Amino acid sequence: MGRRTSLASLAKEKVEDVPGHSVATLVRLRTEHIAATPLNPRNSFGSSEELADLGESIRVKQLQPVVVVSRTAYLKLWPEHADEIGDASHVLVNGERRYRAARQADVDRLDAVHREELADSRAVFLDALLRENLDRKNFDPIEEANAVEAMVAELGSATAAAEQFRRHKTWVSQRRALLKLNSELQTKVRAGALPVRIARSIAALPPDEQKGAWEETRRQEETRRQEAAASRQRSKEQVAGSNAATPDSADTPPQVPTPRPAEELGETRETTAAPEQRTNAEPKDAKGNGARVSRAASRRTNGSATVPWDSLESLADLIRRNVPSTEIPTLVSLLQER
Repeated sequence: MGRRTSLASLAKEKVEDVPGHSVATLVRLRTEHIAATPLNPRNSFGSSEELADLGESIRVKQLQPVVVVSRTAYLKLWPEHADEIGDASHVLVNGERRYRAARQADVDRLDAVHREELADSRAVFLDALLRENLDRKNFDPIEEANAVEAMVAELGSATAAAEQFRRHKTWVSQRRALLKLNSELQTKVRAGALPVRIARSIAALPPDEQKGAWEETRRQEETRRQEAAASRQRSKEQVAGSNAATPDSADTPPQVPTPRPAEELGETRETTAAPEQRTNAEPKDAKGNGARVSRAASRRTNGSATVPWDSLESLADLIRRNVPSTEIPTLVSLLQER
């Protein structure tokens, strides 16, 4: 008779008493064998249309499995939930939106990761339940506040909850403060009508004063918005008026420089030229005005040795370097007439 071989000896590791306790196990479960935990503070999972679309997507291909623990392990922690769990063999830890979408679309099976160690204690289960939604910002502000409050209640103090969430105590206190708002204002926070930064300060007031404080704050905010809008409009009008007073360069005809009178040019050159240059006779233009021109024009009358007549680029460069811009039109006119 052959000797039995232990699976543990083959694996060289301890075999788990409960599959999935310390090693995540991928299983495929019937949807009706899964139950959602009543502990999930999230109650907004999207519209019916959004869930239907997600359900059809899961029917084609489920890319992300849900996370579950066994019914037995869960009820050891919360035996009072037996009626709500019913006959389900597994309880959700994460993935309730996917679970609801699959049920709405009549998807009969779901991929699930069985992680039994998440039911080792209430604190561990709550941390796993809440952390995914907190990290992904799936909770609205009030749901987040309820999640934090549940952890505080379980661990006995805000300090312990902060350590469990690996957050600062201020983070815990700021979220718990929202639960002091009256139900009407909590609804506004959920909808985004009441900003969280304002809600935290209003929450410190007695409940019967909170609504009036919010209405007064809202009036002040609206006044500031109107003043800011009016200021922006005045700035626009001032810019528009400035543009109207200054014609657009595209609509303004180019200004052609008017040659200065020959006599004025002569006087200017007289005052700036060296004494020995003022004694030399200056060439006259074709009209006999006696205008003084630049040194480049004077050199032309002395011979072509110093003027690069064979290179238009060199000639233009020579003119730019030696002739003031105000006298170039006169020089061009002289060269054309000669």
